[in-house]
Amino acid sequence: KRKSVDPEVIAWAAIGLGNTDETFDYLDKVLSEHSNMAVRLKVDPAFDSLRNDPRFKDLLHRVHL
Repeated sequence: KRKSVDPEVIAWAAIGLGNTDETFDYLDKVLSEHSNMAVRLKVDPAFDSLRNDPRFKDLLHRVHL
């Protein structure tokens, strides 16, 4: 029997490990599930390492931030 892991948990782990591509893959999943994590994208310092990446700007645009 398998359990799925919340993509938000994996996104946080990927950020912590510095896995940028994996982080964006899971942030896409987080957005598709309308997670509360999305509202923190613009202000949480945990995302600082991603801010200069065009994919991050696209995420903010998609969340209307």
